[in-house]
Amino acid sequence: MAQIPKFGFSAFMKLLNANPKPQRRLVRDRYQPSKGGYDYHKSLKSRVQQIALGELSFQQVLDSTAQITKLSERESARRGLKRFVEWRKQNSGLLESTAGLLFSSPKGLYKVEFTPNFLLEMDGRRTAVHLWNMQHRLSSQLVKAALSTVATRYPLENRPDDFAVLSLQDGSIYKWSEADSELTLLGEKLLEFLDNQFEVARNELELPAGPKAPSPHP
Repeated sequence: MAQIPKFGFSAFMKLLNANPKPQRRLVRDRYQPSKGGYDYHKSLKSRVQQIALGELSFQQVLDSTAQITKLSERESARRGLKRFVEWRKQNSGLLESTAGLLFSSPKGLYKVEFTPNFLLEMDGRRTAVHLWNMQHRLSSQLVKAALSTVATRYPLENRPDDFAVLSLQDGSIYKWSEADSELTLLGEKLLEFLDNQFEVARNELELPAGPKAPSPHP
């Protein structure tokens, strides 16, 4: 049986926000042998968490970016850190950690992992926030629809009140609580649409049939 692609929430949003042709390429790439790919944004997110959890000051973390050898990555990390600190000045409060969520698509052809970078009370809601630092433009509706797929499946125990994406490109924040029933339905339709895309890719690459679809979520 062919591997079941698994990707993080930023990669999921990148797929949803891509135009048709690059979207098909991104789907096919998920079936290519892993090259042990380097996570370009991991260094930024780990540094944000060091600031968020009070392990290091902003200046200490900013100075540490000098250790990043690749210029484009170093500059991206520095921009993202500055954007986070600007946002944090307007959104004070205790930052905590919280559990993520891994879930399968309706047909079981791929898995998505939502990893919050921190938990923060916003507008009276304990909000699990995922950081976005890619240069691709985000559609507010698509992001909220994607967040709805997480909220629908997140277990009740120790559940955050809200789920959000903070863009370190422009400081925008997208919240699940702002999604209506139509966006919730759109989220489910998008999961099914990507399932079809992965099924087409499997057929084109002559891969074995996919696994038996998982049981519907509660």
